[in-house]
Amino acid sequence: MKNKMTNMNPILSSKLMIVAICSLAAGWFVMAANAEVKQSTKQAQANKLISKTSFQAEPAVTALQPKEIMQPFYPALTKRTQEMQKALSADTKCDFPNVPLSEVLQFFQAQHGINIFLDAQALEQEGLTADEPINVSLNGVSLKSALNIILNPLGLDYVIDHEVLKITSQEEANQTLIVRIYPVADLCDTPDDYQALENVIRNTCLDLRKKNWSAAGLVIGSPNTQPIPQRNSTISIVPKCKAIVVNETDRVHNKITDLLSQLRQVRKDQEDLSTEKK
Repeated sequence: MKNKMTNMNPILSSKLMIVAICSLAAGWFVMAANAEVKQSTKQAQANKLISKTSFQAEPAVTALQPKEIMQPFYPALTKRTQEMQKALSADTKCDFPNVPLSEVLQFFQAQHGINIFLDAQALEQEGLTADEPINVSLNGVSLKSALNIILNPLGLDYVIDHEVLKITSQEEANQTLIVRIYPVADLCDTPDDYQALENVIRNTCLDLRKKNWSAAGLVIGSPNTQPIPQRNSTISIVPKCKAIVVNETDRVHNKITDLLSQLRQVRKDQEDLSTEKK
C-alpha cells in the first residue's frame, strides 16, 4: 500500500501542477480581459470628454474669429418687436374695393396676427377719418410694401411703438425716434475709418427730407405761419466703445442695418477674392 501511494505521488504532483498552471493561465486571461475592459471604458470616457469639451469650446472659437459681429445693434429687439418685423416682411394678399381704412387694418391684423393701433388724433390733424376709403388689390408683396402703397397717398405712415404697429401721420412718424448703438470695430481701424463710415451713413441712410411749406407760411406774421417741427435725430462716433450711436426713426435704422450688412458682405467677398488670387 505504501508503494502504491509512493508511486501515485509523481502522478498526483503532475496533476496538481497542471491544475495550478491552468489556474494561473485562467487568472492571467481574466486579468487581461479586465484590463482591456478598463482600458476600453477609459478610452470611451476620454472620447466622451473630448467630444463634450469640443462642443462647449465651439462658441469660444466662434467668438475669437476676427471681424464677425453677430448682433447688429444694441439694445436687442424684444421678442414681440421681432415678431412685428417678421410680419412686416411676410407676403400678404388683399382686395379692397372702397373698404374703410379701419376695416383694412382689421383685416391685416387678423391675417398676420399682430396688434395694429390707428392713431385717430393724428388722422384728425391731417383732416382724415378712420372711414377713409381704400381701393387697392395686391398679391405677392410684403405687408410693409402694402402698407406703404395704402398709407402714403393719405399722408400716413406706420411705426413700431410700444410693441404695436401704430398707424399715424407722416409728421408724427418722423418725430418717433429710437436710439441704437452699432458696434463697428470690424469695419473701422482708424479715426478716418470711423469718420468715413459716419459720412456714408449720413449720406445714404439719414432721412433728410423736409416738409414743403407754402411761401405764405414762411412770411413772418402771416396767419398761415406754422412752427417748423424740429427733429432731434443725431449720429455720433464713440471710438472708445468702437461704436456709432444713432438717434433716428425705425425706417432709418432699418436702412442702417441693411447698409452695414452689405458693407460686411462686400468686405468678406473682397477678402475671399484676395485669398483665391494668392
